[in-house]
Amino acid sequence: MTSKWFGPLPGRREAHAMAWIALTAGVILCAVSVLLGFHGRTFMGRALGGDFVGFYTIGKILNSYPPARIYDLELAVRLQHETLPSMDATQMLVFGQAPYIAWLFRPFALLPYAWAYLAWLAFSAALYTSGLAVLFGALGLKREDRKTGFLLALSSTPFLFETWIGGQMAAVVFFIWALFLWCLLKTERRFIAGLVLSLCLFKPTLVALPAAMLFIGRRWRVTSGLAVGGAALALVSVATVGLDGCRAWARMLALNAQVASGAGDPWHRSKYVDMAAFFHLLLGSHATAAAIVMIIVGAATVAALGLAWWRADGRISNELWAATLCFTVVVNAYAPIYDSVLAVAAVALVAANREQLPARDREAFAWWILLLYMVPWVTKSFAEFLHFQLITVVLAGFGIWALRTVYATTERSVTLSLTRCKTEGEESTTTRQLQPGAAGRF
Repeated sequence: MTSKWFGPLPGRREAHAMAWIALTAGVILCAVSVLLGFHGRTFMGRALGGDFVGFYTIGKILNSYPPARIYDLELAVRLQHETLPSMDATQMLVFGQAPYIAWLFRPFALLPYAWAYLAWLAFSAALYTSGLAVLFGALGLKREDRKTGFLLALSSTPFLFETWIGGQMAAVVFFIWALFLWCLLKTERRFIAGLVLSLCLFKPTLVALPAAMLFIGRRWRVTSGLAVGGAALALVSVATVGLDGCRAWARMLALNAQVASGAGDPWHRSKYVDMAAFFHLLLGSHATAAAIVMIIVGAATVAALGLAWWRADGRISNELWAATLCFTVVVNAYAPIYDSVLAVAAVALVAANREQLPARDREAFAWWILLLYMVPWVTKSFAEFLHFQLITVVLAGFGIWALRTVYATTERSVTLSLTRCKTEGEESTTTRQLQPGAAGRF
C-alpha cells in the first residue's frame, strides 16, 4: 500500500551508500575540528570536543581537588573555561551523573585536553562498536543484517554527531544495555543481567521505566540483581565523594529537574527528545497545560506497557523489549537527543524476529527503520523553528507499533490455544462415543 504512494523502499545498496556518505562526512568534519582545536580555534562556532570538556574537568577535580567538589558548579565552570578558552563565555556544562562514573574520566584528565579528546574519540568508538557486536551476537542476526546494522548504527546522527563528535557518554549507556541483553537473551543469566543494568544507574532516567517493567513483569532475578548492583554502586559513590558529595549530587539532580520542567527557549528544547521537552516546546508558554497533557499521555503509555509485561508468559518478547527501550527515551523528563541511540537496540531486537512478522508488518518495519535513520538529520532544525520535535513522534510511533505487535501476538496465541483445546475436546468426545460399551459404564 505505501509503496504505491511513495515508491519502493531503499534497499541494502542504498542504505550502505547513505551510511558511507554520512560516515565520510562525519570523519572529515571531526578531523577538521581536531586540527583547528589543536591551534585553539573553533570550528563552525563550536569549541573542540563539545561537551567532553565537562567530563574532562570532572576528572581533573578528582585528580587534584577534594572529590566532593565534582558537584561544585562554580569550580567546574572556572576549570572548563581555563581548560578550553575558546568556549563561549556564557557556556557552562553541568555534571549531573552519579559519583561512581566520575572515575571513568580520571585517566583522560591526565592528558592535555586536545589529546584527551582524541583518546575519548577512540574509546567511545571502540565501546560503541563493541556494543553493536555484543548486541548482534546476542540476537543472532544474519551476516548481511549485521553489516547493514553496523553501517547504519555507526552513521546515525545520534551517535556520529551528537555522541561521538559531541563528546558525550551515550556509547557507555549503549554498551551497558547491549551487555545486559546479552546476559538476558544469550546466556539467560538473569541475576548477572540485573547487575550489569545497574551500571547504568549513573543516569537514573534511563533505568527507571525498565526497572518498573521488570518489577511488574515479576522478573525477580533481574530485579534482585539490579537492586544488589545499585546498593554496591551506592557504596562506591559514598567511598568516592563521601556523604557530602552524595548530598550535592541530590541537589544537582533537583536543579536539573527544575530546569527540565521550567520554561526554555526553542533552541534549548530542540536538543531533547523526551515528552516533557516535546510538550513544552509544542505548547510554548502554556506550562500548566503541557504538564497535564504530559501526565495523561505518560500514564496511559506506562499502563499499556505495564499490562503487556504483566500478561507476558515465559520469556519477554523482543518486540516488548523494543517498545520498552523506545518509551524509556520518550516517557522521560530528561532525554537529550544522543540518548536515542537506544533506538538502535530496539530496531535490532525487532530485526532478529523479522521473518516471524506478517508481511504487512515487515513492510511497516522497513518504513520505521527509514524514519528512525532519516528524521534525526532534520529534527533539531524542525524543532527550533516550528516548535515540533519530529524524532519524539517517530520514537513514540515505533514503540507503539512494537507494542501493538506484542498484543497482536498474544491475541493470536490465545486464539490458537482456545482452538486447540476445542479441537482436542471434540476429538476426545468422538473417541469416547466410538468405544464399544462405553455408555453407562459410570
